[in-house]
Amino acid sequence: MRRRGFTLVELAVVMTIIALILMVLFKGSSLIGTGQSQQVLAATQDLAAAVARFRSIYGYLPGDMPDASVRLPGVLACNTVSGTANGNGDGRVDASEVPCVTEHLFRAGLIKSNAPISFSTTKGIVTMRVIGRSVSALAASFPTSTRNLIEVATVPCQIAQDLDAKTDDGNFSTGTTRASVASCTVDGTNDPVPLIAIGL
Repeated sequence: MRRRGFTLVELAVVMTIIALILMVLFKGSSLIGTGQSQQVLAATQDLAAAVARFRSIYGYLPGDMPDASVRLPGVLACNTVSGTANGNGDGRVDASEVPCVTEHLFRAGLIKSNAPISFSTTKGIVTMRVIGRSVSALAASFPTSTRNLIEVATVPCQIAQDLDAKTDDGNFSTGTTRASVASCTVDGTNDPVPLIAIGL
């Protein structure tokens, strides 16, 4: 009985099919990463715009507003020190005022929910908050003129790189967007990036 093997043409066809499948898988993974980068970028831009709009309407940062309980109908107590909805009006979002940021923005009609801002990505949960320089872990890396930041925590490396490139200079150590690491690689080094911040 004669045994028949694969011809070169059959092997070439199989190899081509495998290559096409791998290309589709890698391209799909890249599209997912791009979509997640766009989601985080859009959320940071929306949050920065909402903060700027709040400041222009009320004269204070959300969370820091000293008379929020009077000026924002339905506002809930959120300040962890005073037990009220009011901040101290000093121009910085102090640690006790951070929970009030989303509450104030929500009651002002500038965001859709007063829940903490977070996203699910392929590498875990990304969280976002507005915080004052005095309580930010990245404050020392920013110029003293930067009083408040948007902090984004546990960001996958590719998203952090995209965020810095699209909002700033693409360098984690300079500009208005900075990270808690000097660099990262998508193969796992410093991935996810512990913290990236954008100056307000």
